[in-house]
Amino acid sequence: MTDQHEIIRFIDDYLRKQDLEGLAVADAARLLNEAGLLPDDGQNPGEPLRKLLRDGEIPHARKEQGRWFIPASGAAASGETASTTSVSGPTVSRLKILLRLLYAILFLLVFEILRLVVQVTVLGQYLYLLVTGTPSEPLRKFGSRVADYSYRVIRYLTLNENERPYPFTRFPGEIEPPDSEARF
Repeated sequence: MTDQHEIIRFIDDYLRKQDLEGLAVADAARLLNEAGLLPDDGQNPGEPLRKLLRDGEIPHARKEQGRWFIPASGAAASGETASTTSVSGPTVSRLKILLRLLYAILFLLVFEILRLVVQVTVLGQYLYLLVTGTPSEPLRKFGSRVADYSYRVIRYLTLNENERPYPFTRFPGEIEPPDSEARF
């Protein structure tokens, strides 16, 4: 298994390159798995990283509203200036705020398109259901993916997530799988 210091360095490097404050555990686990530093078992994605977090192996990580968040470690953050630390810090570069605003405007447009896609998907699903008597599994899975992506967009827009959504990063993985069957 990889040394926790190597994992911390990897996360710090990623955060610095992406200009992020921190990562959710699902994103960090995916990145570490892709880099071959902390392979997932496949059945429970992110569990090896969550175990390290529960064991205190990444001491600067914290739980926020029941979910793990991994900020830059103190070693990486010590080189930052006050203007680049976080929105809640004393000063934030107006240029960074304006840049984030421009991305927010872009993602507000994306969100409006997502709303239309959800509406069409819902109507299509119910038409299919009325004709066949059973829900369309491909439409259910597609709807779940759209919901997961919409969730990431909303978190970015409301300043609850710093990583820009797709297409600036990978398309998000499944946050919550759909129920095994639709009941009425």
